[in-house]
Amino acid sequence: MPIQLNKSINSSSTEFNLIAGDLQGNILMPHARNFAAQIFIKFKDSEKAKKLIQKKIVPKITTAKQQKLNSIAFKTNKNLRYKRFLNFSLSKTGYDFLNVLSTKIPQDNSFKQGQKKMSPGLKDPAVNDWQIEFQTDWHALLIIANASSKLLKNQVKKIRNILNHASVDVIYVEMGTGLKNSDNNHIEHFGYVDGISQPHMFTDKIEAGKISTNNWNPGGTLDLALVSDPGGKDENAFGSYFIFRKLEQNVKAFKEAEKQLADILDVSVDYAGAQMVGRFRNGVPLIPETPPKPIQTKKFNDFNYDLENSSAAKCPFGSHIRTTNPRSGKKISSPQFPRRGITYGKDSTNSSNNPEKDVGLLFMAHNRNIASQFEFMQKSWANNTNFPRQGSGIDPIIGQGNKSSEQTYFKKWGDETSKIEIRPSLGHFVTMKGGEYFFTPSISFLKRI
Repeated sequence: MPIQLNKSINSSSTEFNLIAGDLQGNILMPHARNFAAQIFIKFKDSEKAKKLIQKKIVPKITTAKQQKLNSIAFKTNKNLRYKRFLNFSLSKTGYDFLNVLSTKIPQDNSFKQGQKKMSPGLKDPAVNDWQIEFQTDWHALLIIANASSKLLKNQVKKIRNILNHASVDVIYVEMGTGLKNSDNNHIEHFGYVDGISQPHMFTDKIEAGKISTNNWNPGGTLDLALVSDPGGKDENAFGSYFIFRKLEQNVKAFKEAEKQLADILDVSVDYAGAQMVGRFRNGVPLIPETPPKPIQTKKFNDFNYDLENSSAAKCPFGSHIRTTNPRSGKKISSPQFPRRGITYGKDSTNSSNNPEKDVGLLFMAHNRNIASQFEFMQKSWANNTNFPRQGSGIDPIIGQGNKSSEQTYFKKWGDETSKIEIRPSLGHFVTMKGGEYFFTPSISFLKRI
């Protein structure tokens, strides 16, 4: 009997145990390593590629079951953080190259078209302007992660040797390194704490009372990420569509915009930046009932916008976290999805050096349906100058496209009479350098590919 995907589950539940051995890790919970290699693969020979996958890659994959066991064991043996994590995904081009029967290929339309064909609708740069490596039609993506950069380099070297012996045509490695602030929270290159509002695909911490849910329940149902794998062994074989996008951040331009906005509003740079993002750098959001302060250190996610829907004088409608997660109601729903990104490039967050290129985010996410989740969020929310309200402007962080419309900010928190409209919109600090859509299939499919 198939499990129901329209609900949240506990990691000790019967449902999880039914699917965990055949499900790849990093879908329901992040691998949580600070160093990760994203290895893009283009095969040369389909039969050799199948044998490579079956004999060399499948035995190394970290299943959801093994990921949970590792997480439990880590609590008593901290050295287990050096245990390797590995998962493997295929593009539609990869499925076709491997001559997989059409009945066993995932049918999401955006996945079948590929990100290059879908990118104009996302207002991405032209494919010819992408980083040259991402203009290639990659067949597969293999991710290896470790808590040690030294161990990861050795593991990547071993994987490269395995791939080269299997006559792989092309290999490209994109390295990611997690950044943390002084509170040990993950941040991105603009310096803001990231990933706070992630859907919790397991209810363990919520049920244990470790997460406050008075105003917002971050529990995510399985169908935010999981979809039946048509090539799997049975009705409880699942996979997930996987989005990869390399997003380059122009830190210098962003910091200049923060300062420009602060001067216009006659407020601190901290408060100006917080209005663009929706949170201060340390993760404190703008929406609590009393004026928030940037010196607070506790991450806060138990809030919604139900009592602040008129003027948005506390948290502007166009701020990044409000645009991408309007929080209508008190619980997560589609198009939200689990994100698994990692930063890349040299950390400059604690220096006066503000790079204009070569740093950013390797955006990665799991979806049930790419068009109704990731693409909807990017096109209809982040790029939409009239979402969540008329005249909100594009998302100042990830929005692409029209900057001619205004954005609304406030000189004083909670005071709608202090409103100031900025035109053109602040934004375009992030450039999409290339990407692809993949599917992270069940183990049973890969064994029988």
